[in-house]
Amino acid sequence: MDLSIKDVANLLMLEKKEIEKLVKKKLIPSKIIQDKVRFNKQAIIEWALLNNKPLNLSDSSHFSEFRFDGLTSILDEESFYLNCSFTESDYVEEMVRMLRLKEDIDRNVIAELLISREKLMSTAIGNGIALPHPRIPIILGREKPLICFFFPEKPLNIESVDGEAVHTLILLVSQTIKQHLFMLAHLSYLLSKEEFRKALKNRIPTGEILRLVSGLEMQRSKASN
Repeated sequence: MDLSIKDVANLLMLEKKEIEKLVKKKLIPSKIIQDKVRFNKQAIIEWALLNNKPLNLSDSSHFSEFRFDGLTSILDEESFYLNCSFTESDYVEEMVRMLRLKEDIDRNVIAELLISREKLMSTAIGNGIALPHPRIPIILGREKPLICFFFPEKPLNIESVDGEAVHTLILLVSQTIKQHLFMLAHLSYLLSKEEFRKALKNRIPTGEILRLVSGLEMQRSKASN
């Protein structure tokens, strides 16, 4: 798919002048078609990965990072997907297909970025948990970053560090690297608690999981003060 300078500027959240400079210096893959600069979308995605640049998959060029104190403010009942018919070969594509996103969001790009990360190293961290996430931030045209819990009908054998099959996948899609690290820190704290890990493995009702998250985050906040 050929993109214009305007398209690439929106995709990379850069000014058109910046894209033109990159083209002039031959620092970004491009080609000339009928005297116009054009870009291959796949090549631009690969360039973004190589240069750790976020991708904007929304139709808006304006973006404001969502700031939050804990995961409670970005989780709700719709963050949980139960009885998912996943297999080891299709779970990434199926997760992305199930996401509640605007129709114009290119889900193929999200899946491609997640698969690219899995090829580097499995995100199955042990204890039946996997934390799939892209290598770079993605803007999805929504106010908040994305954190979703998927519970497969059958555990998945996806090369976890301890050899245990995965019963819970927690998908993270952040708007910035700083935000991603913040989400990981909070999630790591929750996963360090046996009661939270048991709650996921035992598939307790989502409302109870949300209350547990809220309670544990309150404990963490009090302990840090």
